[in-house]
Amino acid sequence: MDIYLIDEAKNYKFHFPVNPLNSLSLSKEKRYISCDILDFGEVDINQKGEKIREISFNSLFPKEYDESYCREMYLDTPLNSKKLIEDWQDIEQPLRLIITDIDVNELVSISKFTYEFVAGELEDIYFSITFRTNREIKIETITSTSTSSYSGGLQDNRPSQESKFKDGDKVKVTASALNVRSGPGTENDIIGTLYKGQIVTAYRVEGQWLHTYYGDHGGYVHMDYIVKV
Repeated sequence: MDIYLIDEAKNYKFHFPVNPLNSLSLSKEKRYISCDILDFGEVDINQKGEKIREISFNSLFPKEYDESYCREMYLDTPLNSKKLIEDWQDIEQPLRLIITDIDVNELVSISKFTYEFVAGELEDIYFSITFRTNREIKIETITSTSTSSYSGGLQDNRPSQESKFKDGDKVKVTASALNVRSGPGTENDIIGTLYKGQIVTAYRVEGQWLHTYYGDHGGYVHMDYIVKV
């Protein structure tokens, strides 16, 4: 297993030099609210949408390479690695977290980063890190250039997603790595990964997802990370 954190804006990839020491934790919770009903008691009511997931693990930045546990041969100093994570924790744009073998490929923010120096190993830095998955909210404004007699509220004149792509269009991946899923949504299984510059053929649009001719049965990719060739 290898763990990468990528700053796509600067095209910089950081390879965590040591895999998690104890465990790697991934959490997913269902959204609901609890209500009290008179003469009945408390009940849970399901809510639509996804709750933010958390991914966390602990590891270390070693001073020297040791082939028995290091995944990366060319090590930066522990202090430089620590500073990089702290700098990334302060930026606004999300990072891409890739964990091989368990099909994690998510846009994330660093929500918590703690580190310590252990007696007898003062040149190594032990740390614990927590990521929260990032979900982008897209807000568009409509500027009117002509006077209209319509008074029934705002009109949505944006082109539909269906008009962006049609069957047979060639599309290119713009992200460094893009999950291919079995259905149109992040709750569906990851069946593969496309990488920046790869080209696939479009079939049809379903919401924010594009059904492509991928493999034997097709696969879905999010349209934020593709462009028409």
